[in-house]
Amino acid sequence: MTATTVADIVVDGLARATTPRIFTVERASSVVAVSQAVERRRLPIVSADSGAAATLMAAVTGELADAPGAVILAAAADARAGLRYASASRAPLIAMVERSVGAEAASLVKGVVEAEPMSAAHWIAHAVQLAMRDPRGPVVVRVARDAATEAALPVRTSLRPAVAPPSSAALDDAARLLVSAVRPVLVVGLECRTGDAGGWLRPFVETLPAPTLTTLKGKGVLPDPHPLAFGLVSSAVGRSLLERADLVVTVGVDAVELRSRPWPITTPLLHLGRTSHADALGAKVELIGDIALTLEELAPRLRARSRADWDVAELDRLKRSATARARSEPSRESRILHIARELMPAGTIATVGLVAHVDAAAAAWPAVAPNELLIDAELPDFASAAAVASALHHADRQVICVTSTPALDAIERLACSIVTVSLGPVAASRSGVATVTARDEATLRVALDWFVRQKGPALVDASSIED
Repeated sequence: MTATTVADIVVDGLARATTPRIFTVERASSVVAVSQAVERRRLPIVSADSGAAATLMAAVTGELADAPGAVILAAAADARAGLRYASASRAPLIAMVERSVGAEAASLVKGVVEAEPMSAAHWIAHAVQLAMRDPRGPVVVRVARDAATEAALPVRTSLRPAVAPPSSAALDDAARLLVSAVRPVLVVGLECRTGDAGGWLRPFVETLPAPTLTTLKGKGVLPDPHPLAFGLVSSAVGRSLLERADLVVTVGVDAVELRSRPWPITTPLLHLGRTSHADALGAKVELIGDIALTLEELAPRLRARSRADWDVAELDRLKRSATARARSEPSRESRILHIARELMPAGTIATVGLVAHVDAAAAAWPAVAPNELLIDAELPDFASAAAVASALHHADRQVICVTSTPALDAIERLACSIVTVSLGPVAASRSGVATVTARDEATLRVALDWFVRQKGPALVDASSIED
């Protein structure tokens, strides 16, 4: 009987944490023993073209799966861009590396642990808990080459961190604020993307009732077509609502999502979330715990609340104004996303990267569920990597990737059903990717309609469409 190795223990911990697949680099000398352990555990293993791309795919998988994403690399330095993204996006991620971790990479993660024969089970459980504990983020697990194949003792340990519920006193304080508010405004953030939070949020919004804004990561938790959904917190409509609110309620908002407080400093703030942000957000009352449970506990305490004093006709005008403003946005990426949204089936996921007008691009893609829009303005590899991660995790859904820097190797190799729209010139055609040049919006419509019906990987060169 083959002995259980350190690598087996590490991989088993990830499997029990419901990590759906593990990413690595095709041509890298990554941790061979760990890769072999992944194959023995029959977890899917996906090869990317660079450490940055593999880590980004793993981080996005962590966001989509509500479980740790995982990547195998030779060195943490190969993963810096992905680690930085995971940290800023609060994406749970386990990066397994062979070599020692340098100071720069260590500064980007929540922790670094070393899997050794006597304690491998303990440390992989600790790493998973740390990655999943709020605020979520990346953790590096070093599996040294010599240690990876040594025999280790399997020990079953708890993997998911427990979240304590808010106290009755805090719930009562929050209810008093909500009952007395006349013009409340909700701001929804990234912590609402997973679990049951979205299911409880809609009745909570309608009970108050309150106009609701979102961060980029919170988009789609309350479906954009909902009458009380008013777009991004950073929009002109959002600023107008926040200026007139007598109570701001942040639900699942992380301080990293806001450049500054977009509401007047004198407006009282109630924060509901899994993590305290009292200093950064300036909350008068905080309810820290599972968001769905918190909303459920608040519901019976709001029976004494009278209806809000928002002018329904005025809210309707603001809603229509926001929709019209989004439709008239002249940027090329916004126009492309509007056309794609019209032609793509329900549930399509859009990944967008390296665009100049992030908020305008986000407004151009109405979302009806969380994670239907994944967008980043800084990382060249993001849009293509996020598209691959989305296509693998949601194999039954269409994915569209809009980017200035398309990376097609992995898309072609995996034959993902991804339509890539390139805003920049395309270097050369590929035998495994159907390619069309769209010289104007009319030919773009024809190309997108054709590719959606055909399925499979496709590329539209939209660099000739005027900006």
